[in-house]
Amino acid sequence: MSTSDRKTARRGLRLVQGDADELADNPSRLRAVIRRAQTQLREDRSRLGSLRADVPRLVRLGRAIAAGNYRQLPWKSISFVAAGLLYFVTPFDLIPDFIVGTGFLDDAVVVAYVMKAIRDDLARFEDWELQNEPADPETLNPPY
Repeated sequence: MSTSDRKTARRGLRLVQGDADELADNPSRLRAVIRRAQTQLREDRSRLGSLRADVPRLVRLGRAIAAGNYRQLPWKSISFVAAGLLYFVTPFDLIPDFIVGTGFLDDAVVVAYVMKAIRDDLARFEDWELQNEPADPETLNPPY
């Protein structure tokens, strides 16, 4: 990730950080954002690029956090997950999502930054998930 991309990701995350911290503390609000993310994945699948692979991973982790099934994450990682999902569903961010061709570029940079920031925690979650959670066909192999 380039220096420019890191700066963009940090600016984007600052836009949602306060709300993301609230989401991390409120499972019902987090579930609502997860539902919006899943809807957006389905509706905008042709324009999402790398987000089609990364966002479902954040959705699965967010869902396990909100349900209280996975509790091995530090607060900072929970906040990052909430921020990444919130940024993805926010239509008016650094580059508004409705701009064809470029609208999701900032979302991809922010989500990639989040994925990198929580890489080790995400790997531990996915190992736990394989052992403990029944497979959800929509998020493991989403039709997006």
